[in-house]
Amino acid sequence: MFHRLTHRTGISATLIALCLMLVPFVVPAQDASQDLGRVRPQYEYQKSVIAIAPFNVTGTTVEMETIPRIIRNDLELSGFFKMPESQSEVNRLNILDNRQNTIHYNRWAEMGVEHYMMGRVRENGGELAIEILLYDIKSQTNIMNRRFVGPKAQIRDLAHQVSDAVVRYLKGVEGIARTKILYVTEQVPGVKEIAIMDADGFNARPLTELGKLATTPAWGANGTEFYFTSYHGNRANVYGMTLRPDEALRFHPGQMWTIAAYGGTNHSPAWSQQARRLALVLSKDGNSEIYTVQRDGSDLRRVTRSSSTDGSPAWSPDGRRVAFTSNRAGGAHIFVADADGSNVRRITTRGSWNDALDWSPDGQRLVFVSRIGGTNDIYICDVSGDETSYRRLTMNQGQNESPSWAPNGTHIAFASNRTGNWHIYMMLDDGSNQRQLTGVGRNTMPDWGPFIGGNNER
Repeated sequence: MFHRLTHRTGISATLIALCLMLVPFVVPAQDASQDLGRVRPQYEYQKSVIAIAPFNVTGTTVEMETIPRIIRNDLELSGFFKMPESQSEVNRLNILDNRQNTIHYNRWAEMGVEHYMMGRVRENGGELAIEILLYDIKSQTNIMNRRFVGPKAQIRDLAHQVSDAVVRYLKGVEGIARTKILYVTEQVPGVKEIAIMDADGFNARPLTELGKLATTPAWGANGTEFYFTSYHGNRANVYGMTLRPDEALRFHPGQMWTIAAYGGTNHSPAWSQQARRLALVLSKDGNSEIYTVQRDGSDLRRVTRSSSTDGSPAWSPDGRRVAFTSNRAGGAHIFVADADGSNVRRITTRGSWNDALDWSPDGQRLVFVSRIGGTNDIYICDVSGDETSYRRLTMNQGQNESPSWAPNGTHIAFASNRTGNWHIYMMLDDGSNQRQLTGVGRNTMPDWGPFIGGNNER
């Protein structure tokens, strides 16, 4: 059964975040990436070496390493950057630059540095102003001059905004440092709750406290609510819950409501912002079928009609199609249908078990779990199903489950038991730069949230 409701053996719940040289700020050249969409770049991922010096701080208790440390971590997590081998050498050369009021480009180049960032942090009345200067070592020019202002409580978010600005400017890709990830956490054996964390694994907190089994979290309308399956009523029903940000932009639970509580089981919600509808799995008519509803549970529409078991729905970005898993062809395979259930087409042909899918933001690819030789691994293929497009992203790293695209289409979150316990990881969509995000408890079923609207750049 393709329900993604339980996580018994680690398989998907399918069978259920020193000194600034005081020089004039220069307006950088036109950002060549500004017209690029939020899709996968058409080049190989090559890490650039970026040096980030401690920031100069004025009138604040914020330490000079606080913000640079967050930015370094963000950029390394992105997979697009790496730091110089010696941070102490970065600090020493930065001090020399500041004392002599010049940038020693040749020395930076000798260290292998391609880009060099300095920053200044000032506080006034509880508000922080972060100013950054970014230099290109090869051309020996200042290429970025930005200023971000916001409440001190939002210091991590401000640092993430700097990181995302650097990723976009230098790589032409939307940064994901400000995004958040929903997931299932089991801190007490047998009790699973929905939790949320920043994309860097910080600010993790539970959103549900139902004391039973809560699973299959899915981001909802406008990124201000989420939907999930829970057994707190002693059977699987689908619920919604609003999200409330606090002063530091950390999310907390709000109002909860019932979306689907039909006879049988109700589970695996998936939201389409374009269609403004939820896809979900109901067994009210006997076997598991795909349906769609409004966010309040009204206007129920049936999508699939077969004697087989259908589950794990995922919307296309335009809201016109639904991908799902079915055993209608024997084994478990991925199919795509129009939102009204017409034009059903089989996608996967390899193996006998393919499930836990997610549709890429550019609409061109599917990421999913395929079991080969008893091991679950993450794969990608084109929506066309062309076998030459298949790419294996994990290999010989334990069981890997529940892949979820980041909104920029270049990163994927997933769950793995490679360390002996289940945790959430992230990687690039070529399988590189795999990084562990969670470290406490048993954590599964990530769902990567949308971009956070607005910024504090001034």
